[in-house]
Amino acid sequence: MATDPAPLLDLRGFTLERRTPRGPRAVIRDIDLRLEAGAWTSLLGANGSGKSSLLKYLAGDTSPVTVPTAYMAQDPDEQLVATTVAGELRLGRPRADVPGELAAADLEGVGDLDPRLLSAGQKQRLALTIALGCRPRLLLCDEPTALQDACQVRWVLARLQRWRRETGGTLLTATCDRREAALADYLVILREGRIVARGPRQDLWETPLVQDLLLDPEADPGPRPAPPAPSGMGQAGTELLRLEGVGCRLQGPGGGFAGIDLELPVGGRLGLTGPNGCGKSTLLAVCAGLRPPDTGRVVLAGRRLYRKGGAEPEHGLALLAPQFPEYMFLRPTVAGEIALGPLPPGTDPEGLLRVLGLDPLLADRNPHDLSTGQRRRLAVGLVLHGGRPLLFLDEPTAALDRAGREGVLAMLADAPAGAGVIIASHDRNFLARAGCRILEMRPGKTGLAAPAGGC
Repeated sequence: MATDPAPLLDLRGFTLERRTPRGPRAVIRDIDLRLEAGAWTSLLGANGSGKSSLLKYLAGDTSPVTVPTAYMAQDPDEQLVATTVAGELRLGRPRADVPGELAAADLEGVGDLDPRLLSAGQKQRLALTIALGCRPRLLLCDEPTALQDACQVRWVLARLQRWRRETGGTLLTATCDRREAALADYLVILREGRIVARGPRQDLWETPLVQDLLLDPEADPGPRPAPPAPSGMGQAGTELLRLEGVGCRLQGPGGGFAGIDLELPVGGRLGLTGPNGCGKSTLLAVCAGLRPPDTGRVVLAGRRLYRKGGAEPEHGLALLAPQFPEYMFLRPTVAGEIALGPLPPGTDPEGLLRVLGLDPLLADRNPHDLSTGQRRRLAVGLVLHGGRPLLFLDEPTAALDRAGREGVLAMLADAPAGAGVIIASHDRNFLARAGCRILEMRPGKTGLAAPAGGC
């Protein structure tokens, strides 16, 4: 009589605790997790449900996994330590075929660059290439497509499938993306640190438990809402931001952008899209006063920026929620971040967290200990409630579950009516639902264009 092959991992009754100011807190509670050798298992769950914590544990020194394992973090900066991209690829692999691996990842010509100069999507593809180069039998990926444009999402998924096919490796991913979860053999659904469902994908796929979690960035967004009418920040049509021939030179693929002309009126909403590395994040930094352009003029609410050539972050007119939200956190607690401003003095931390759809108990936690989705919602909430006339959001829905994405849309609906908003995102569905006029940045082209279909 044939017997089932032994699983690669069989956790029973596992609990994982984390220290907090209010005492130990279980982030994973009494779970049973079985990983079948050679299978793809997707972890699904709301932001903060414990997906990332479980992956980090399995990748760590105390993991019960006994086979060679590689881990791809949600934030690729957590894993980049060398001074060059080539150096990253050669860590532990001195004979790595750097040009060949970079070409396969659509990263030609970046070997001599500092990896921190790459775009977020490029860093993520680099991290995947490094992980696969370690020849693991188990690959742990935390939101591996969250920072990619539509074309590169397909590349990442195809690369993962090819790796499984060629090596027989086992894959465990955490995701909120429908396209990714649809390829898995098994689904495991976490809620507040507990497994509430698990089984073959085809048995669970149509259940509300799964469908209510997954995002489909390519779905029809439906009717586009009208932006709110200006109130308290000037009259409709008043110019908040003007760019004249703005350009920036960037190292690496694409080389930067040039000739961008743009006017944003009071109450205006603009969505910037375009492939990884085209300069979306850099353009937002230019608009916010954080990075002088190499060419052109930036006028913010009638004030010419960069007259002396350097950054001007103290103008008090704009706020930027960065693509990696932890970059803006300075205090050891969430309550401290809220008190730091730019929110009105005396803002109730727990009350604001409720407004943002976050657990009020997070007020005492270090913001860096929150899940990525929780950090993102906190950063976006701080910006949208900061009372500035110009608000810039960089990939505000990356790695957010469906409820988190809807929460950001609700925050945008409650933003000051006269505020000008610019959002950089690969998620055109979200941009349309947010009421944005959508323009595309294109590598090697001048200016902005209306987005074309496809990629």
